[in-house]
Amino acid sequence: MTTLEKVRTRQRLSPDERIPQILDAALAEFTRCGFAAARMDDIAARCGLSKGGLYAHFGAKEALFDALMQRELVPPDLAPLHALAQRGESGEADRLAEALVDELHRQLMRPSVVAVLRLLVAERERVPQRVAQWHQALVRPWLELLGELLASLAGPDHLLGREPWLAIAPAVHLLTAQLVLGEQAPQALAQARQAHVDMLRGLLSAPARAA
Repeated sequence: MTTLEKVRTRQRLSPDERIPQILDAALAEFTRCGFAAARMDDIAARCGLSKGGLYAHFGAKEALFDALMQRELVPPDLAPLHALAQRGESGEADRLAEALVDELHRQLMRPSVVAVLRLLVAERERVPQRVAQWHQALVRPWLELLGELLASLAGPDHLLGREPWLAIAPAVHLLTAQLVLGEQAPQALAQARQAHVDMLRGLLSAPARAA
């Protein structure tokens, strides 16, 4: 960290303005040296606070980690997809496939999301209850809503309605590659996106089969 960053003029900001700065600083420090080695002093200096000022907002590094999860690991927005499905027009399945893949890429491939997930993998033994709560409160209900959406479009007995995780599996695979191998080339991302769209179109157009 530069001297300039350490002596940055401290400003009085509202919590709504200050907390995003603190979380950005925490993510930068966690990414730079890992959760265990990150120091609250350095996080405070990076966002222009005293250590006491930082503790006034977050009492421990674990609280910062929890807040980062809540901010970054938010399921993709399904509202636009519901609007498409409700139109009932010809070709909506194709447009929904495009919209779902675009929303998955927009939400999941952000560098901050990749960074937080990398931290989550490294620190899951330290915060297992937070991981479980995140999955129970956000991921599972979101998958249920996605399943209902896909079933309403393709029929209640359709594979994607019964197993909605299949609809997002290519994006999760790509995200895993980002975590393990680093940032992917734009051409590789574009090819993966198109393959995902083509897969969804094919599945949505296929007849439903009984479980």
